[in-house]
Amino acid sequence: MRRHRLAFTLVELLVVIAIIGVLVAMLLPAVQAAREAARRSSCTNNLKQLALAIANYESAFKIFPPGRTGCDGINTGPCNGDNAYQRVGTSGFVLLLQMIEGNSLYDQFDFSDGPYAQTGTWAPKNKVGIETRPEFMVCPSDTSQDFVVTSGLNAATGSYAFVHGTMGPSHGISAAMKVDNTGVFVYRYAYRPSDVIDGLSNTMFIGEVIDAHTNLSTNIWTQAGRHESCLRTTENPINTPPGTGITTSPYGIALNGAFASRHPGGANFAFGDGHVTFIAENIDLATYRGLSTRAKGEAVSAP
Repeated sequence: MRRHRLAFTLVELLVVIAIIGVLVAMLLPAVQAAREAARRSSCTNNLKQLALAIANYESAFKIFPPGRTGCDGINTGPCNGDNAYQRVGTSGFVLLLQMIEGNSLYDQFDFSDGPYAQTGTWAPKNKVGIETRPEFMVCPSDTSQDFVVTSGLNAATGSYAFVHGTMGPSHGISAAMKVDNTGVFVYRYAYRPSDVIDGLSNTMFIGEVIDAHTNLSTNIWTQAGRHESCLRTTENPINTPPGTGITTSPYGIALNGAFASRHPGGANFAFGDGHVTFIAENIDLATYRGLSTRAKGEAVSAP
């Protein structure tokens, strides 16, 4: 009488396991790629939302928002103190809240002073706003810490910064973030569309950033200081690692002011006409810098 097998042999079981392993190895990269594509799409939508907020701001006030409010203490008016904390201004992203259904959060900020009080600590009156992390300011691929603990507050971080122009920290810290930089978003001063001679479709407005290194050089979305934060430059290539660049004194912070992302190979940028483009990290540096200026007349076009 013939016997019927009721189970796999060991060899058959090993073959099945091997086949499953091969299938998983083949499918996993595809799954990961699909997830990253979804995250990148969400990031693109965030930037489109911010670009639309800028357009709505200009429609309401006939100017673009400044990259930051507040003083600098050197060439943009007096400050409430002389140390670096007291020269930190409020990010222009805070101004955009009123254009992006964020009026309740916008009302949490007092613009009579910067984020810091005269003592160099975070101004208590701005605590709620500083500790809030809006969803539209966060790229899903960004692995930065959600908050930077500084002066007793959990200051919320973000994934985006205004394009400040070409002149960055390698020109010296005194020239790192100034009112006379070449981009649309600078200290205090606000430009009009007619000032963007290079064309809105060829001028970058906002790009991606990742974590920095100290509370004086961070991706805190509500502040913009001489040490980057929500103002970045094209002085250095996309995805230049945080913590590299010139070292400032007396703080010992290595700055580069670069745009960067966790997307493989480059970063997303929103342009003045509202379109969003992924720019490769190996883009020609002269072309990249040309896209960040408002009126230098470079012969470059957006990718």
